[in-house]
Amino acid sequence: MLDNQRKVENEAVRSYAIRRVNPFRGVMQVIEAEEGRSLSCNGVVWEILVRARQSNARERPGRDSQRKIYYRFGMWSMDDGLLKRASSPAEDQDYFDLATKCEALVAYAQAHHQRLPFKLEDNRELWLFDSDNQSPLVLLASSRPDASLPTSEPIGWSCCIGANGSPSQRRFPQARDLETQVRQRAGCNIKKHWIKRSAGGDGVVETTGEAISANQFPLLLLQEHWVNDEQQRRACDYIKWISPSLLTLQHLDKGTRTRIENNLNVQAISIEHHWHLYPEIINQKLLKAARVQSRIEKCS
Repeated sequence: MLDNQRKVENEAVRSYAIRRVNPFRGVMQVIEAEEGRSLSCNGVVWEILVRARQSNARERPGRDSQRKIYYRFGMWSMDDGLLKRASSPAEDQDYFDLATKCEALVAYAQAHHQRLPFKLEDNRELWLFDSDNQSPLVLLASSRPDASLPTSEPIGWSCCIGANGSPSQRRFPQARDLETQVRQRAGCNIKKHWIKRSAGGDGVVETTGEAISANQFPLLLLQEHWVNDEQQRRACDYIKWISPSLLTLQHLDKGTRTRIENNLNVQAISIEHHWHLYPEIINQKLLKAARVQSRIEKCS
């Protein structure tokens, strides 16, 4: 292991974070190296993806018939160590080579663990726009500047995944109504734009070069101001509902972070999936109370 730790110091290892959006479910931590990637959505358990090559029989002669892919080799955590997959990742791979790469990736995770959360780098954003005032309404997707854009853009916004949501983000009780009101505000002639955000929050529309000031973007990724009282209340309830995940955002001012922390009790059961990745905690007592509530809810 000492050799691997020395290698970490010399190896080109990148560590960064990206948001999990549409719906927003917190942030993902990424450690990237030649050997593969390690991913964590909670800062505790890491998925180890080993980089390997896969033969492609369809390639024409004379071309490189090997393409790089990632194998899910196992899961690793500081407490439990490495849990390997039950079966070999691939019959045509050198298992010793894959295991060696996995060992290196674990060493990188150990070396970088104390630096969590990593800096968010997905400042290339796809926003759905308000049909009336042509301002950003809700975030649909995000990407690092040097990453390839998705082959197909999301056609709309979702506030939940599946019928019951996920352990890290339970289904919002008014999900269908909230999604409907967002669609109505976006209008029939849907407008969405990829925007490059600066460190200060200002943005530039990639297709037109139009500048958008930071204060025009919803701080919590969804527009909070609505004309209809019922819609206003529903949007506010949603922000409260996803408070455990919103606190993983790194651009929140102290006042906003304090407001969000006061809502941790609304969906406390999901807090264990996020709190390790909070860049700042204003009120430790509120966090502790929410974690206790989470344990009680899980037991019942």
